[in-house]
Amino acid sequence: MIKHRGLEVFPAINGIILALAAFLCFLPFYYVFTISLSEATQVREGVISLLPQGFSLEAYQTIFRQAAFFNAFRTTVIRTVLGTAVNLALQATFGYALSRSYLKGRKIMLIMVVFTILFNPGIIPNYLIVRYTGLIDTIWALIIPNAINSFNVLVLVSFFASIPDSIEESAKMDGANDIIIFWKLMIPLSLPAIATISLFISVFHWNSLMDGIMYINKSTLKPLQVYLMDLVMRTQTEGLTGGESDTELTTITIQTAAIFAGTLPILLIYPFVQRYFMKGIMLGAIKG
Repeated sequence: MIKHRGLEVFPAINGIILALAAFLCFLPFYYVFTISLSEATQVREGVISLLPQGFSLEAYQTIFRQAAFFNAFRTTVIRTVLGTAVNLALQATFGYALSRSYLKGRKIMLIMVVFTILFNPGIIPNYLIVRYTGLIDTIWALIIPNAINSFNVLVLVSFFASIPDSIEESAKMDGANDIIIFWKLMIPLSLPAIATISLFISVFHWNSLMDGIMYINKSTLKPLQVYLMDLVMRTQTEGLTGGESDTELTTITIQTAAIFAGTLPILLIYPFVQRYFMKGIMLGAIKG
C-alpha cells in the first residue's frame, strides 16, 4: 500500500519540479519583455517589477525605424528558410542512404560521420575554405558550411532504420526505385523525425552568430544576431535615436526591445512543431 501511494505521489512531485524549471527558463525572457515595454525613466531608476512600469512602445518604434534592423531581419529569414530547406534535403537523403544495410561502405561512412562529431577542424581551416571557394559576403557562406550536421544525420539514420524493411521490399516488388521509395514512402512515414530535425536546423540558423561575424563584411548582409551583438555592445543610443526623441531612451530599453523582436518569430513557429519533437527523438531511438 505504501509503495502504491509512493507511485501516486511521484508524478505530482515530478510535475512540480518540471513546472519550476520551466518557470526559471521563462523568467529571463519575461524580464526582457517587461523592460522593453517600460518607460526609460522607470528603467533608469531601477523600478522594475513583474509588470511594465509606465507602458511605452517608444523603444520598439525606435528599432523599427532602423534600416539596419530590417536588413538583418531579412537576411536571417532568408538564411533560415533557405538553409532549412537545403540542409534538410541533404541530411535526409544522406541519413536514408546510411540507414540501408546493403549500402557498400556504410560502416566506413558512419565512422566518418561520428569522427566529425569528435574532432572539429577549427575556425581557421573553415574560414580558409569559405574564403577560397568565393563564398565570403554571400548568403551561401551562412548555409553551405553547415549543410551537414552529423548529429542530425545519426538521428535520421536511426529513425529510417526503425522502419520495417518489408515496406521497402514490397515497394521494389511493385517496381518502385530508390527515389520513389524515399519520396513516396520514407518521407511520409518520417514526418515526426523530419519535423524534429527541421526545428533543430531552423533554430540553429536563426541563432547562429559566429559565421555571420567571420564570413560577412557587408553591413546589408549581416544577420540578426550580429546586429543584436553590435547593439548590446553599444554604450550610447545617440546613433539610434538621432537626438530627435523627446524622451531619452536608455541603452537597455532599446537592447531588450531588439532582442525580443528578434526572438519572437522563432517562438511563434515552435508550437507548430513541438508536438513532433519528443515523438521524433523517441521513435528514432528504437532501433540503432
